[in-house]
Amino acid sequence: MEIYQLRSFIAVARTGHLTRAAEQLHLTQSAVSKQLKALEDELGVPLFDRSTSGMTLTSVGKRLMPLAKRAVDTVTELASLARSMQGHVTGKLKLGTIIDPESLRLGELLSEMQQHYPEVEIVLEHGISGSVLHRVKAGELDACFYLGTVDDPDLTVIQLSIESYVVAAPQAWKDRVTGSTWAELATMPWIGTPRGSSQTALIEKAMKHQGLSRRIVVEADQEASMIGLIHAGVGLCLIRERLALEIEPTTKIVLWTGDKLPCPLSLIVRNEGVSRPLTAVLVETTFSVWPSAVYQ
Repeated sequence: MEIYQLRSFIAVARTGHLTRAAEQLHLTQSAVSKQLKALEDELGVPLFDRSTSGMTLTSVGKRLMPLAKRAVDTVTELASLARSMQGHVTGKLKLGTIIDPESLRLGELLSEMQQHYPEVEIVLEHGISGSVLHRVKAGELDACFYLGTVDDPDLTVIQLSIESYVVAAPQAWKDRVTGSTWAELATMPWIGTPRGSSQTALIEKAMKHQGLSRRIVVEADQEASMIGLIHAGVGLCLIRERLALEIEPTTKIVLWTGDKLPCPLSLIVRNEGVSRPLTAVLVETTFSVWPSAVYQ
């Protein structure tokens, strides 16, 4: 199915005549007729009722018309975006970041952007998952990284990887924590995180699934602070497994050997922003830096 066949279909439907449609498309009447015939043959259904007074859509043609218009609009938008990207893409792009730059491959992403789009200025604004997501939805940020599951029809979600979270405790609590159940962990002191953080969402879901609630004694919003509080013997905390395994041999923490909680790491963009040149080149570069990334 070719785009020019769909354009002929739409033009004839609007004018009701081959001649008028041909004039509108700057084609011969014979060319438009052949394109319609080819489209009907490919679809296997008649699109028009033909008479001496003109051409009218069949019931099937009426149902297919909105899809044809959508397909033509999409191709037109794609071509327009491609043309805009052939030249210089310029402007300021605000990107919300979370956790550490290494986990986001942020250095590689910025290096690729600078190499291919040197006139794009990227402003990084750090926060927790919930706060940067809220700012994207409010239009204050163009895109953000996010840890957690997102189900919002207004947002485009590109999953980069899956992180796992584990329960970490002070090393002195090793005997208390080893072999413990969720119910036993819930009775111990916990280091909490702000509402809207990935840790809060994960641990509350896990506790709710067990019919439990935990006792929070202090709240922190940075992983470095949380690890420092674990060292000090303040309480348990949920941290990323990759980070925990890196620091466990040299720090005063012990990891619970129970459940690991999976959590997707994604790049989030508003739907209407995907076709904007600035956001489009960010998405393009993200797929280059994260080859296994997928749309959700």
